[in-house]
Formats: sequence, structure tokens, C-alpha cells
Amino acid sequence: MTAERAIVPPHSDEAEHAVIGSLLLDNGCLDLIDGLEAKHFYHPEHGRAFAQIVPLIVAGKAADVLTVAEAGGGAMAYLHEMAQSVPSASHVHEYAEIVRERWVERELIKLSGQTIDDALAMGGAAEKLDRAMTRLTTLAQGKATSESVLVEDAVVAFLDRITAEAEGKTQVISTGLHDLDRQLAGGGRRGELFVVGARPKMGKTALTLQMGRNIARAHGVLMCSMEMPLYELTSRNVAALGNINLAHMRSPDRMPDAAWSGMSEAVEQMRGLKLMLDDQPALKLLDVRRKVMNAKRRMGCEVVIIDYLQLMSGDGDNRNQELDRISNGLKAMAKEFDVWVILLSQLSREADKRHGPPVMTDLRDSGAIEAAADVIGMLYREFAHPLGERGEMWKHHAQLELVQRNGAPGTVDLWFSGEYQQYRDWSGPPPSRMSSKGGRARSNGVD
Repeated sequence: MTAERAIVPPHSDEAEHAVIGSLLLDNGCLDLIDGLEAKHFYHPEHGRAFAQIVPLIVAGKAADVLTVAEAGGGAMAYLHEMAQSVPSASHVHEYAEIVRERWVERELIKLSGQTIDDALAMGGAAEKLDRAMTRLTTLAQGKATSESVLVEDAVVAFLDRITAEAEGKTQVISTGLHDLDRQLAGGGRRGELFVVGARPKMGKTALTLQMGRNIARAHGVLMCSMEMPLYELTSRNVAALGNINLAHMRSPDRMPDAAWSGMSEAVEQMRGLKLMLDDQPALKLLDVRRKVMNAKRRMGCEVVIIDYLQLMSGDGDNRNQELDRISNGLKAMAKEFDVWVILLSQLSREADKRHGPPVMTDLRDSGAIEAAADVIGMLYREFAHPLGERGEMWKHHAQLELVQRNGAPGTVDLWFSGEYQQYRDWSGPPPSRMSSKGGRARSNGVD
């Protein structure tokens, strides 16, 4: 360990000189080195110069030897030497790559020392492995450990983002269900946790499979199902995409020709989806993190669907404490890996004992879910509720009651087909039922 830390850290004086010199010669070069930061330079004086050059260029001001020296970027003689060290600024991208690669190598050496120290310290091997993998993943993604930010810098980043969204350059992830997107102010957002709660048979897996397919046309999606094997997940996707009655697929020897034709079409559609399926049972938080790392490496994962919370395993003195830690851990993972996490949750049996949609207290086993979630959606189908009405008008109706941390609550009406495992937007006014008082009322749990 001593020998490792005594070596000369990897760096390239020539590349660092060339980057500073190129920027001084041609301020427009800044557009060619996106991602390079002052911390990537080995020599502090080079980092200081870079840190003064960039704000001048971004502000539309000239960044030359004189202005950078006046801004505190170094002595004029030193800056002049940098400007003279490069004959042309045309290869600045390559110079910047060298600077960043040497920084990555230095960070790897530092992480190796931290990993050795961690391995020799007290604690469980699984947690040590998780920390080591997290450090390496963070480095691979080019993100440093989060540091405090001045409010003036945060405001600049905020204005840049909101201006981009106003111009249509949105970073939200569309679910493909327009009414749901509208309630979510455009769709899901990376770093957030969206909890979908429902009782069995309400169609929550079908809903997230539908969302997953819609999203996977443009974004990488990882779906972890601890309830269904890969074969069943695939069959549900094929049924939905091929307009095939799911019951027919359970008896393929009697499946009509139209279903075989639909299956071929569905398979072709699925080949174009950025969708990964996983059916490992009893996932731990560490397992999910590893799978997200793998999905990010293989396809650029942006959305993670977990079906469902109560089937996960964790650490704690009791089940409530376990699920609290899992819920908070998934929220932290959403921020750390910059993904939108959609977490399904089973609801308590109390929701079956009264008529109407479930309420927040029906979230089973974990009071931390409400605190961790950015959005909670309670899925309800009158037709499937033990006390619900069975009229034909209710057969395909589903509603998602939303509660949001950063938005108004609302109801999303959806059309659902259990036979074909499909969800889509509801068309027209939602159905209503007779209340106990003789009037007409929506399925809102008010009797």
C-alpha cells in the first residue's frame, strides 16, 4: 500500500499546457471540450487558469492572456507561455481527453487505497463491496462526490433548465399515457421515486409493463419482477403488442391463426425496445444497484421498474424497518444513478373492506413509503374490487389517484383490458355509480 501511494501520479504536462493554450488562442474551442473541469488538471495553477477562462467565455467576454490574468488566472508570463505552447487549437478535444484520462487514472489509484483501507476495516463484506462498486460506478459516470453549491450557481442551473423546458427541450420521460403525463407535468423525472400501490388483481403489473414498453421506445428501461418469471413477463408483453388474448397463449396447440400472426408482429416490435427484464426473487437493495449498474453499462438505463416492494428482502430488526430502509434506499439510488424509479407496492387488506379507491394509510407495512416517494399513485378498478359493481360500464375502467410532492393531486382515468394486458387513455366521461343516497357519483369511495 505504501508503494502504491509513493508512485508519481499519472499526468501530462504537455496536454494540460495544450488545453490552456488552445482556449487562449481560440475561445470557441470551449464547445469541443464539454465535460472537462478544473479538478481534472494535475497542476493546481493549470486548474486555476481553466477555472477563470471558462466563466469569461461563457459570459461572452474575451478570454486572453490579459483578461485571464486580471481575473486571477495566473501571471501574464505564465499564461503567455501556455498560449505559445500549442501551434494550433484544432486538436483541443484530443488534448482534453488526455487530461481527463490521466485524472481517471489518478482517481483509480486513490480509490484502490480507499478500497484496501475499507476491506481491512470492521464491517460486512456486502456493504464494503457495495461501497467499492458505487465509487467505481460514480467514477465511470464522470461524477464526483456531491459537494455544496452556492445558491447563485444553483439559480443559474435552474434558469438554464427551466428555459430549456420552456423551449421544448424537456428532460421528462413520457409514459405514453397522455392523461398521466399531463398530471405529472409532462412525465416522469430522473432522480424521483414513483410508487404505484394497489391490491391484487387490480392490474398494477400490466400498468407498469405498458408504461415500460411505451418508455422503452426512447429510453432504456430495466424491469425487475420478483413475482413473475421471464416467460410470463414476455407472454404478457407479446399479448399486449400483438393484440392476442392472453388465455389463448396458455393453450398454444389451440391458438387461432390470427394469434400466431399477432405474435410475429409483437416479437418484431419487442426487438426494437430498449427493455431489460429480470426475474430474480427476493431482491436486496444491493442486488438492484448492481443490476442498474449493469443496465446502464449495456443500454444506458434511465428508468427502473420494481415489482414489488414487499417481495424485496433487507436488513432490520423487523419487517417495517426493513421496508423503510429499502424505500429510502431506492429513493437515494434514483438520485445517485439519475434514474426514474417506479416502485410497485402491495396495499393492506383494509382496502378491500370498504368501497372505493384506497387511501394512503393502505400502503402496507411501511410508513416510510409516503416520505420517500415523490409521487404516489393508488390504482383502483371498481370492477375488480370485492365490493365493487360488476356492470359492463365498469369492465374496462381503471383510475389512478395521484398524490405528488411537487404537484397537485388528481385522478387519471384509464382504459384497461385484462385479456390483452393493455392500458390506454380513457375516452369520454368516466362511468359513475349510484351512491347510497340515490344520486350519481364517481367511484371515489364516498358512500
